[in-house]
Amino acid sequence: MRGYTFFLVAGGFALGIFFRSLYVLELPIMGFLIFGALVMGVAWLFVRRPSYVLASLVLVATVLGMARVSIIPMSLPNVFAQKLDSAISLTGTVVAAPSIRERNQHIIIAVSKENEHTRILAITSLAQSVRYGERVRIYGKLTKPKPFSTEYGRSFRYDRYLAAKGVFALMQHASLTEVAPPTGVWARGYGQLIGIKQSFLYGLGVALPEPAASLAGGLVAGGTQGLGASLLRDFIRSGLIHIVVLSGYNVMIVAESVLAALAFLSRRRAAVLAALVIGVFVLAAGAGAASIRAGIMAMFALLARATGRTYDVTRALVLTALLMLLWNPLLLTYSVGFDLSVIATLGLILGMPLLEPRLAFIKSTFLRETFAATTTAQIAVLPLLLYVNGLFSLVALPANLLVLPAVPAAMAASALAGFTGLVAPVLAPIAGLPAYVLLSYITRVVHTASTLPLAAFAVPSFSFVWVTGAYALLAFFAYALIRNKKSTDARAPVDYTTFLK
Repeated sequence: MRGYTFFLVAGGFALGIFFRSLYVLELPIMGFLIFGALVMGVAWLFVRRPSYVLASLVLVATVLGMARVSIIPMSLPNVFAQKLDSAISLTGTVVAAPSIRERNQHIIIAVSKENEHTRILAITSLAQSVRYGERVRIYGKLTKPKPFSTEYGRSFRYDRYLAAKGVFALMQHASLTEVAPPTGVWARGYGQLIGIKQSFLYGLGVALPEPAASLAGGLVAGGTQGLGASLLRDFIRSGLIHIVVLSGYNVMIVAESVLAALAFLSRRRAAVLAALVIGVFVLAAGAGAASIRAGIMAMFALLARATGRTYDVTRALVLTALLMLLWNPLLLTYSVGFDLSVIATLGLILGMPLLEPRLAFIKSTFLRETFAATTTAQIAVLPLLLYVNGLFSLVALPANLLVLPAVPAAMAASALAGFTGLVAPVLAPIAGLPAYVLLSYITRVVHTASTLPLAAFAVPSFSFVWVTGAYALLAFFAYALIRNKKSTDARAPVDYTTFLK
């Protein structure tokens, strides 16, 4: 039971966050759980059963999860709520890199009024120059974010999506005026990092035509701006949108590339430099939930590599999720990107060892691993993806198998093209040719897959109970297969020659 204690306690903490995020739980309920934990602890004093201690720890973890949600803002403070649907002027600080869209830009600003603090999302024109960390005065109509219907019959909880970022109000068509430039080491440093990213995207625009330049920017730096509505829809229908929003897959490619480039250094020096590069990369790309998850797990792997310790990827995933939920507990129920990232990674961890041995007929190790990884990840995220998206893509698996092997080379070629576009614009079109070929291949596969007959179809909306049931069924099958695999491995004859190698 000791091996499962960490996972059960972590599950209790997540369960407390889940219920408290969705429901207003009164103090008596938390008190009842604490009482239950005390009863289990006292029972252990009389009957020394480890299960009593474990139950007590899980209950305490559940209460802590509820308490963590209770101490963070979950709604618009009253002083701002009184100004909803009316024009207002506020002064605040830009606390996130401006998100550039096709027709406007979204800017998150931390504002204060009468000792109350909150964040609002200001939507302004592309002509407005805004920098991270600067003090600005904004003017516009304050409104509350509302859910809206999606193309495939789902309701997108835009209010919850923004709440996960600490944003509880919008200001459409806002006008901004700079009050003071960025101050402080962090604001200036991160601002410089964002500037480098923007310069790199400009270099891509010099080296590559559209939509290749925007696709290259999405692969290397994350983001879908510039792809256009038609191509973006193709990526969604083909199940490949994850490669242009900087998922964990992109971060993994960067981590492996950095380690390979630093192979000439000692293990510890290479790990330290790789950690710095990965951290800078994740921050520059916008620090989305999936990229942060992958970045933290990469840090744990580098730490294990530097210290010579064993890297337990399952524990690393759970610990990473716990750290992120401690920082922002609303990620669990309000951020689909966080949930899909964790579930996909867990699917890879548990599913690949079960599926890959059954693919021995695929002689290429690379293709076999790619097929196993893609299949297990797609199966793992399917129930939740259908619930929130409503689109079932029949071409997602073959499209991923055709595209994913080309992504590392496309990222490397795009990085070269962007750098050349900055330092030698005259040579940029030539340097960008390999990237253009690879990006054109990806675009062609995405478009062809998405336009095939019955490539994707909408699934009627269903209750979250079915999602819970689907994951319970997947967990049961995974548990049964893992037990069977362990039993088979135990009965297999031992090849003693392996100990002599």
